[in-house]
Amino acid sequence: MAIVRAVRVRPLSIAAAVALAAFSGCSLGDEPSRPPQLGTASGDEDAAQKLGFPSTATKNTIRVGGGDAAADAAGVASAVFPGTSDAARPTAVVLVDKDDWQAGVTASVLAARPIGAPLLISDGNELPPVTKDTLERLKPKGSDLSKDAQVIRIGDKPARPSGFKTAVIEGRDPYERAAAIDRFFSAAKGKPSANVVVASGERSEFAMPAAAWAARSGDSVLLTRKDTVPTATASALKEHGKPNIYVLGPREAISGKAAKQLEKLGKVTRIQGSTAVENAIEFARFERGRFGWGVVVPGYNLTVAATSRPLDAAASAALATKGVFAPLLLTDRASELPQPLEAYLLSIQPGFEDDPGQAVYNRVWILGDDKQISVPAQARLDQVTELVPVQGNTP
Repeated sequence: MAIVRAVRVRPLSIAAAVALAAFSGCSLGDEPSRPPQLGTASGDEDAAQKLGFPSTATKNTIRVGGGDAAADAAGVASAVFPGTSDAARPTAVVLVDKDDWQAGVTASVLAARPIGAPLLISDGNELPPVTKDTLERLKPKGSDLSKDAQVIRIGDKPARPSGFKTAVIEGRDPYERAAAIDRFFSAAKGKPSANVVVASGERSEFAMPAAAWAARSGDSVLLTRKDTVPTATASALKEHGKPNIYVLGPREAISGKAAKQLEKLGKVTRIQGSTAVENAIEFARFERGRFGWGVVVPGYNLTVAATSRPLDAAASAALATKGVFAPLLLTDRASELPQPLEAYLLSIQPGFEDDPGQAVYNRVWILGDDKQISVPAQARLDQVTELVPVQGNTP
């Protein structure tokens, strides 16, 4: 167990945790009202349930407990952009369709500077109430980097919200849309990124972790088929001028044949784990120069989502920005933590010898309700994340 000096993770107040979870709608048991509820009286027979603990927050975890990805994305956007002042509002919001997980991954780069747009989710040409309410409350200011657009739609499927100036990034398929997002963001920054992540356009569970990194770094994410690099992807990579290409995922997701095609377009490095859970862990650990999270010691925020809900990748984007900077980890089971994930978290569990006030801390953000990640699994996440006393070196 490592003991390090590092920037401390700032604790989230209980009030903020309650407010966030209340907005995102975590339910518990048969209680018809969604906890937590503000102002619960001590004499209320259901007070314990209405307070929402431990399902919404524990000392080291906070759950954005949406019943679907749209609710999770809205909850995260509200946590990162409270919207209570002009400074707490985003310049723009990105809208992706509920059936387009690829857009949730590739458009996450728009959450990075200089645009800094959280992602919300549309249901075809209709906005779910949670998305509509969040958009109206955030009142995006308009980004001069997108011709003053307040809403950036990815493809033609997302709704065109009335009362907001919109822009659209088009493409006939996920590969073309990813390339168009890349061009759009490169123009906003003034130049293409030196690093590019190439993820699977067919296997969401291996592509999901790319979203948080794109939002954190501004490195574009392009997509490929298993054995063939699409023309749109190859053309986009050429515009980057022989970039560092980081292939995310094992050969079952992106084959050696596809990797060889990519080698003609830049320097290729593969980051992989044999399962989706292990793949996300390897990406969280990886670091080369200015690329990669390098999370191998304590002192970090982390996000955990379920592979069964791929559009939670879109929700994870804003949690990789604005002072949170959390890599996305994955679980493939609801009832308990996968062994590789538990082992990884134990390897970076914070400890202290004498003064806990001088220690660093970890915090885990959980995306999804208890059908995605159970309350017992959350309790275990809390346990393997807490600051613990350790014995110093002895002769």
